Amino acid sequence: STSSCCRALAVQETSQNEEFPPPPIDSHPQLWPATSPSEPPAGQRCSGRNFNGRRCCTPEQPCGFGEGDCDGPLDGGSNDGHRGCEGNLVCGSNNCKKFGLYFHEKDDCCDDPSALPERSQPVLLPGALLEPPAGQRCRGRNYAPGRRCCTPEDPCGEGEGDCDGAGDGGVNDGDRGCKRGLVCGSNNCKKFGFYYHEKDDCCERPTGGFVSQPSNNKGSDWGPWSKWSDCSNVGIKTRTQKCNVKECTLNNGRVGSVNTQERYCFRKK
Repeated sequence: STSSCCRALAVQETSQNEEFPPPPIDSHPQLWPATSPSEPPAGQRCSGRNFNGRRCCTPEQPCGFGEGDCDGPLDGGSNDGHRGCEGNLVCGSNNCKKFGLYFHEKDDCCDDPSALPERSQPVLLPGALLEPPAGQRCRGRNYAPGRRCCTPEDPCGEGEGDCDGAGDGGVNDGDRGCKRGLVCGSNNCKKFGFYYHEKDDCCERPTGGFVSQPSNNKGSDWGPWSKWSDCSNVGIKTRTQKCNVKECTLNNGRVGSVNTQERYCFRKK
């Protein structure tokens, strides 16, 4: 009998958001120096990934005000919380540039608690999956094995992450953590799935487009996707993809001849 290889639900909103907005950063002008230095101060132990690598600030060796990179709660997944910072300081998010131009834009520095950015309300992008598809190996830092699941030794397909690309600065894998023809994006995973963390980096096409068919070892066993159906009375539309041979797989242990996707939709009144 015909079985389904993959079934996933997604939410589509009426607003068309082109990018997932990062949480707003409360700049607190009184904490910004008049001019940001271009070189680390003499004797500074942790000067960001361009000098000392990531997570230089640890619970065992916490950092002072304006030092980084720390691994705080806004990084998601397994992290140090604010224990990588001294005393009552907190680990910020992408905030190091205000302490020095020598920091990378993704470095997180120990900061005053009043400067911690407020979390914005989550935004559901049209077509983004709510849950990881069954069998997906790399699902971002919110799921095991966590960050940098995509490696040169075991590269990822489109829409998988977290990869460690050039946009992360410091020592990184470049695009080698992604399969041939793909690049490692930067904070781009949310468009592939709502289950990703906002800082996860996913493999994507150089133009940022989506794949039209699932990735599998044979590559050509699946035919093209059908058009999306009309929005049903219960607010769901579907599309299907047929296998060109007897059985196809999505490398998740499930096989079948028809692959089905579903999305929530809104009926026009």
